Amino acid sequence: MKWAVITLTKGALIKAKEIKKKLPTIDIYTLSKLNDKTVKSINGSLKEFVGRIFFKYDTLIFIMATGIVVRVIGEYLESKTKDPAILVMDEKGDFVISLLSGHLGKANEKALFLSDKINATPVITTASDVKKTIAVDTLAMKLNCLIDDMTKAKDITSLIVNEEPVGLISDIKVNTKLAKNIYLDKFNKKDVLGIIYITNKNKMIEYKNYVKLIPKNIVVGIGCKKGKKSKDIIKAIYMALEKLNLNKKAIKSITTVDVKINEIGIIKAARYFNAELKIIDREKIKKIENKFKTSEFVKKSIGVGAVCEPCGFITSNKGKCLLEKKAYDGITLSVWEENSNE
Repeated sequence: MKWAVITLTKGALIKAKEIKKKLPTIDIYTLSKLNDKTVKSINGSLKEFVGRIFFKYDTLIFIMATGIVVRVIGEYLESKTKDPAILVMDEKGDFVISLLSGHLGKANEKALFLSDKINATPVITTASDVKKTIAVDTLAMKLNCLIDDMTKAKDITSLIVNEEPVGLISDIKVNTKLAKNIYLDKFNKKDVLGIIYITNKNKMIEYKNYVKLIPKNIVVGIGCKKGKKSKDIIKAIYMALEKLNLNKKAIKSITTVDVKINEIGIIKAARYFNAELKIIDREKIKKIENKFKTSEFVKKSIGVGAVCEPCGFITSNKGKCLLEKKAYDGITLSVWEENSNE
């Protein structure tokens, strides 16, 4: 949790310090003339200062007038998928307003959390929350999915909020509460005005008005010769994805053995696919490597006889193997679908 509180008056600074007692890890900023050396100073104009810290925190709390905040943050806004959560409070702490990034930035959730901590009233204005329904971006967040098209997501959310019938087709378990007008799996396409389609596959559906959510649930286990170029590793991963008809955005983790922790090619490949790099200790591999085909040469070299399959198995929480060990010119990889039940 990386939160900052920004204040301009003595009263706001007092309230910020009250919040810090409840949330000790937050940073407090105020004007230099008000700084008692227990907080951080705002250097330069407020607008310039906000620009410098805007993406350094996932939540910014402004204890000041909403109008000031709107004017200050305007030029730094990029998109609802990137902007931090913006909360606005009054000096007395009577209200906590969720101003920006209510869903993906969790501003609504954070406004409720903070209000509970300081005994304030949360102010939330997003239609789906007011009507106690669920927006597409909220559903994506709860199911750890990426939204393929934000414009389509907005269109489908509008249908949901206006209580129009929407269908949902999912390749994964949907374990969250849905709105009454969202019909899961069993529906006639003629009876709905839009469809939410959840899949890690590249396949499409024959329906004009739909949005695709891509679950981040694919794990790629990697082993390679020392010094393998990232472009070769990336190419091998693409070949595996194509074979399985998987969307590259579904890759959650790329995983390898501890002796490869500094292997630049693997590190760059993980960065390229925007995936977590998971390093597995050889002692963990030794406990399960008998489940997979092993190589005596590899065992003599690094102490374990298999890399890509046991690493994928462990990182995917004993998930489903979609592709057993495949060799690509000095690179071995396996592909796994994460087990969400573990």
